[in-house]
Amino acid sequence: MKSRNEIIGYIYLRLRNIVLRSLLLFTKVYSSEELSGIDIRNVLVIKLDRIGDMVMTTPIFRALKKGWPNAQISVLVNPVNKSAINNNPFIDYIYVYDKEKKHKSLNSRIHFFRSIREKEFDLVIDPYLDYELKTSFITRFVGSKFRLGFEFAGKEIFYNIRYPARAFPVFTEKKHIVDYYLDLISSLGIKADRKQPEIFLTSGEKENARQRLKSKGLKPEDKVIGIHPGAHYESQRWPIEKFAAVSDYLITRYDARIILFAGRVEKQLLSEFRGYAVNTPISLEDLSLREFMSTLSHCSLFLCNNSGPLHIATALNIPTVSTIGPTTPFLWWPRGENQIVLRKDLYCSPCKRGVCNTHECMELITTEDFIDAVERQISTLDIFPSSYNSYINTKR
Repeated sequence: MKSRNEIIGYIYLRLRNIVLRSLLLFTKVYSSEELSGIDIRNVLVIKLDRIGDMVMTTPIFRALKKGWPNAQISVLVNPVNKSAINNNPFIDYIYVYDKEKKHKSLNSRIHFFRSIREKEFDLVIDPYLDYELKTSFITRFVGSKFRLGFEFAGKEIFYNIRYPARAFPVFTEKKHIVDYYLDLISSLGIKADRKQPEIFLTSGEKENARQRLKSKGLKPEDKVIGIHPGAHYESQRWPIEKFAAVSDYLITRYDARIILFAGRVEKQLLSEFRGYAVNTPISLEDLSLREFMSTLSHCSLFLCNNSGPLHIATALNIPTVSTIGPTTPFLWWPRGENQIVLRKDLYCSPCKRGVCNTHECMELITTEDFIDAVERQISTLDIFPSSYNSYINTKR
């Protein structure tokens, strides 16, 4: 049953949709055919959401640069998700909107967006498939002649090139978020030859990560398994004591080299993990996002929840075992090969709530379920040679 706030929110969105759609008569819309003869030289992509969302957006940068090799591709980001696209060869320039510090005052924000407007972009793309209007307003303010965005919840009033998302009030197409993004730019006549998210690390970053692991007593030949028990919302987190049990199992059974990752705001999770774990894994905290990425690239397997680090791992082609609870599965399923996802399909899921009273969808995923999935990955990837047969024999 929906809560009172959810019902009010639904009514608000319905009314907003009606009001915004009533203004569509005053907006000229361009088709891909009308754009075909236009020389696009200066493109801005707006992406101000979280890290995982940015990682999932990366296939469109490759596609845009391949489609328009002479165009300058710029991206408007926030200070956090910027790290996901550093060193990307398909991006020419990155503008950072720092609303918490540098652009905290109204005057600084006005000055910043005026400076963006002065760049005179030929095309602005807003690949944000959500109800918020923030990026929609920015898209309109930038002043480009061509503005591309999703036809979704009335937001299309801000764009004059649109892709029908068929996602309001519910998703009627079960498509991955990457496919939505690539379908969006197909409205420009741009076709993607690669749909896998990607992250580009420098050789220096990889070497620094090697030295970081060496300082923790790890050798180049060691098979490393990473664990990240966090997630943006509490409802997305598998119980920390279960992650600790999986870690203990791997250390006891295989003498595995386990690295426990935690973000700078997740130190409490580290403390809780250590309280439950019998065997203490190697902990890496206070890493920058780029340091986390480069260190993760040395892992043979990564265990986590459905969050930004999962999508970073898939972009780095790291095999994973992950959980998914309140998140819409077809939108945010990990891309790529060697990905195992544990999920309980309950009557209430996906609820997309940040906080849940029962947490049932995550609680019902057992430690045994997770260990079995890890063993399947160990066998498939031959992380510990001949381990899976001995594991099967112990279960008989």
